[in-house]
Amino acid sequence: MQLVNNKSIVSSKDLDFIALSFARMRSQGRYLCPDAITGNMDEGCKTWFLKHYATCYELLQEKATAM
Repeated sequence: MQLVNNKSIVSSKDLDFIALSFARMRSQGRYLCPDAITGNMDEGCKTWFLKHYATCYELLQEKATAM
């Protein structure tokens, strides 16, 4: 995984947790600005994160409608 900022390296496991957390907040009706979340990410990391975030959100929506 690429650098998110100059001070630390973030693994895909960390980003997975963050993507799921933000997707869960969005599914609860909280507005989240994707640009604010991914502002310090390089393009590869940003692309991966946004795709994973969208997938998590879709899965949560499907789970909510199935209940």
